[in-house]
Amino acid sequence: MDHRVFLSLVFVLSGTFNVLVVKWANQQQVIGSDGKLHGFQHPVVFTMLMFLGEFLCFIAFKVGRLVAHRRGPGAEMDSILTQGSTEFHPLSMLLPTLLDVMASILLFTGLYLTYATSFQMIRGAALIFVGIFSTMYLNNTLSTRHWLAIFTMACGIIDIISLDVQRVDYDRFTLPHTDHKSILAGDMLIIIAEILHGLQYVYEEKQLKILNVAPLQAAGWQGIFGMAITSILAICMHFVPSVMPFNESSRAVFDDWSDLWTGIEGNAALILALIGFTLSCAVYNFIGLFIVMYSSSANRLLADCLRVYFIFVFVIVMEWEYFNLITIMGFIIMQMGIIMYRQAIFVDWYRAALARWQRSRYVDLSADVAAAPNSRPADVI
Repeated sequence: MDHRVFLSLVFVLSGTFNVLVVKWANQQQVIGSDGKLHGFQHPVVFTMLMFLGEFLCFIAFKVGRLVAHRRGPGAEMDSILTQGSTEFHPLSMLLPTLLDVMASILLFTGLYLTYATSFQMIRGAALIFVGIFSTMYLNNTLSTRHWLAIFTMACGIIDIISLDVQRVDYDRFTLPHTDHKSILAGDMLIIIAEILHGLQYVYEEKQLKILNVAPLQAAGWQGIFGMAITSILAICMHFVPSVMPFNESSRAVFDDWSDLWTGIEGNAALILALIGFTLSCAVYNFIGLFIVMYSSSANRLLADCLRVYFIFVFVIVMEWEYFNLITIMGFIIMQMGIIMYRQAIFVDWYRAALARWQRSRYVDLSADVAAAPNSRPADVI
């Protein structure tokens, strides 16, 4: 199997696992510090665990450098994982990390309030903002096809959000709050997060390609900065009071850490889920930066959008959500926009069909010429 296909598959599967494990944890009712049951709503905790996973990339980078140094400068590991510029400045990863912190907290909050399928489909909006920001910072040019694709994706997002507001009346299994305002707030938070992610991905692409930094090293420094920033935010969010539907805690704050320790105590399944989430985030973010380094942030999002297929199958099989034809319609519109943005697939189909018709016509003409009788007299002397 080609290593690019293998990395893309691991990227999609790890991203799928991240979404599903967070949504599963959000459905758990755990005992809070007040002795009552509460939903597991900890977006800051999930963000910190995500950056802890990226910090593991930094450890892996240092270990890889040490092993590569012992094996010699031509070692394969050095060329794959740790090769990069020695003039890399870690502070260049501070801005994308700050954007990622804010976006991730919004994403995990939005995932708590909405459906897993809607969460992943709306995340495709990042491709819209990557395209717009790339014209500003990467000197890319958007053609008519790109703008048509952006319009198509916007229509798909509007369809998904409008359906979420309607289906909350009958599809409530994975929702902690079954009112229209809560699910609309969750969807809006995801869109705001994708604006931040679009800017983050474009900035990362520019920095990675200019500085020629190893993706593993970049992910590691993002983990270091992210843990520092998220720790400060965690202290603030532990004391800042919040309003519905963002206060599913004993003390009605945004993220209550005392509830976290009480909730995971003796809950082996939840602890394993959080550990798996941390390790999966390490793999997911490293491969994401690897794709950006050697391809583009748009291709990273294109690969990321594939995980919605796995999420759809899982939630339908596990009966987390009802199968809804209107949701499928929004999904198809969204996918058409994504495919159209990356390549003019319909034009390719037309060209392929035209070339096939021309080849078949040429074969038919050749056969006719070969089968044509000779009109000259056979007994001409």
